[in-house]
Amino acid sequence: MRGLLRPWHVVLRGGRSYQRVRRGVLALSILSVVGTPFLAASFRDRAWPSGLVVGATGSARVLGIELVDPLLSAGVWLAGGGRPGLLLAALPVLLLVVVLGRFFCGWLCPYLPLLALSHSVRWALGKLGVPVLDLRLPRWVRFAVLGAVLAGSAALGVQLAALVYPPALLARVAWRLAFGLGLGGGAALLAGVWLFDTTVSRAGFCRSLCPGGALFSLLGGASPVQVSRVASRCTDCTVCDVVCNLGQRPMSDRVDAGCERCGRCVAACPTGALSLSLARRPS
Repeated sequence: MRGLLRPWHVVLRGGRSYQRVRRGVLALSILSVVGTPFLAASFRDRAWPSGLVVGATGSARVLGIELVDPLLSAGVWLAGGGRPGLLLAALPVLLLVVVLGRFFCGWLCPYLPLLALSHSVRWALGKLGVPVLDLRLPRWVRFAVLGAVLAGSAALGVQLAALVYPPALLARVAWRLAFGLGLGGGAALLAGVWLFDTTVSRAGFCRSLCPGGALFSLLGGASPVQVSRVASRCTDCTVCDVVCNLGQRPMSDRVDAGCERCGRCVAACPTGALSLSLARRPS
């Protein structure tokens, strides 16, 4: 039994193949968010073909299997719309988060291309000599936002998460555009998130304000998938810390439940000191 609990080291070192797979999965996620509404609009007067994906990242039916984002499921339940089937639909995603940690943010979140654009704009502004802030909010803020969203849903009987959760905002904007309803308020909120990330805090919304990220961090806190470092190979170059969107510090072994398992730090390490490993977390 003791042998089963022993760390299982070096599942992935180097990270390039991992990045290709991750980007492919991310591309499919983005395609589902953007493409599904327009496909649905084209079937207005016809029956939807059986077996196709219905919905988007937050709530979808894939080959007959219901998949629901845990945050959106919790919001609906607390707002008074809970049904046993809703919990069953959220269960597969919940199990994945418990095992893999905050992987949704690095593998499936359709906001990531906009975040990459935000980074590029920040870099360009820096080259032009335009100062941009990088405000770092305390870690407790994200959990306070999550608590406020869930408590507000319960008190008001309204699903509030969809109003501040970037994947839900993007999905709503895509559906409105597909059916000719214009951008709506969701686009304005999404623009506000992007401007915050671009001018106030690098990936600040994802790191400190996103209720989904906070929930995934809580649920995946005991995930065995970790970023490991071989100290003898590390040259303290800080590259891994710089490329991390979520403020993790793999160079000094300070990687917590906020890690999105994107593997960028592993791929960026010039000496191969980092790896993604499956290991038992110390108590």
